[in-house]
Amino acid sequence: MAKGTAMSAALPFRLVAGALLGLVLTVALFLALPSTAWAEDAQVDPNPVRPGAQVDVVATCPAGVGSASISATTLDGASNMPMLASAKNPREWSVTLTIPAETQPGTYALGGTCGDGTGFTATVTVATVLGPMGGGGSTMRGPSATLLITGSLLLVASIAVRRLARR
Repeated sequence: MAKGTAMSAALPFRLVAGALLGLVLTVALFLALPSTAWAEDAQVDPNPVRPGAQVDVVATCPAGVGSASISATTLDGASNMPMLASAKNPREWSVTLTIPAETQPGTYALGGTCGDGTGFTATVTVATVLGPMGGGGSTMRGPSATLLITGSLLLVASIAVRRLARR
């Protein structure tokens, strides 16, 4: 076989591998960047909380919105509770929620909407009545789907680059 034929056969593989690597990096970057359709996550204090106690939820919305609301249906609350504007920061909206006394321990997701249609999420961790309250670190929410997907895509990209380097 001629030398030119072997090189031309490797060329399509390199083009496909390069395109695959570009696609993987684009998807990884897309997943790593925050979506513009979502405001920042809301802060919950205290978190974790015991059943029967109150929590304050503070959401940050884009500047200039005139309202914000939150859904607490996961905690047997209202589905569209209005939030109050902060006197200190015009971008912050807050509400105080009472965790029902019969709420089982676990992690509960709350979703909300700013007046311009952007959304936000909050997570409330309800602790057991008996025993000490835990720390509430970032691992309490479980694995991050974004990090798992990004890591998987980077692994595939590194395998593709290694195979290209061997040829």
